[in-house]
Amino acid sequence: MTLVDVKPWILQAQRECFAVGAFNANTLEQLQAIVMAAADEQAPVIVQISHHALQYLGSGNPVLGMRYIAEMGRVAAESVPVPVALHLDHGTKDEVIQAIAGGFTSVMFDGDELTFEENVTTTVGLRDMAHAMGVCIEAEIGAVPRADGAEKIDHETELTRPEDAAEFARATGIDTLAIAIGSVHAIRYKHVSLDLERLRAIRAVVDLPLVLHGSSGVIDRDIAQAIQGGICKVNTATQLTQSFTGAIRAKLAEDTAEPDPRKYLGPAREAMREAVRARMRFLGVSGKAAGFLSGVPR
Repeated sequence: MTLVDVKPWILQAQRECFAVGAFNANTLEQLQAIVMAAADEQAPVIVQISHHALQYLGSGNPVLGMRYIAEMGRVAAESVPVPVALHLDHGTKDEVIQAIAGGFTSVMFDGDELTFEENVTTTVGLRDMAHAMGVCIEAEIGAVPRADGAEKIDHETELTRPEDAAEFARATGIDTLAIAIGSVHAIRYKHVSLDLERLRAIRAVVDLPLVLHGSSGVIDRDIAQAIQGGICKVNTATQLTQSFTGAIRAKLAEDTAEPDPRKYLGPAREAMREAVRARMRFLGVSGKAAGFLSGVPR
């Protein structure tokens, strides 16, 4: 298949209370692991690319990185018989414009450093551009922090306020809304709880599909409850890269002098493939590809 629009899957997930998985890729092997897992599970899948991945893929040049991943994403989508979307995660205004022009089928604008009014104005302009090209656009209200050792969150200033979410959704006309309800990026083990009461309050005033960032550190029970409460897209990165790098460490421990990267990157790809499959089953998206392949969401 070719890269396709993610919005129909997200809307189905909202209706049926499951979540579409968005999985980060930083290397060719990780990209392959994601789409291979999707084919195994007969699931639609979002391959997610961060700003740091663009920097890495372009050897410090994110514009070059964008070109690399756009071509890799197209080939990956053509290699499997399930729907694949290519998504820019936490993009700047310029990166969102480049991604839309480069063939990404989903983008997220991160206006966290702007005032509310500036965020709305910039998001509306990017929404018009995205929709003109048939691209799904996500934006964020609130701030999902990165792990800093303390993992402390100021609930008053960082978590999403329902009234802000309602106003932002109304003013911008975006397709999906990322919210901050207690998760933290780059946590290495599951122990974080979500503010599910806050989620319920947001869901009561926002009818857009909602997105959870930083799921790797969140306990699965809370993720499951969040999906029932309106989360339709779940982003996962650290949990998967741990399986990838863990397999590399294990393989190199067997032979510390191994010079052939295929001998350890191959097992790493398989380990991440299995990790993605497990998350897809947990999210309830396994088996959902068939409806979109036949043209009728199931």
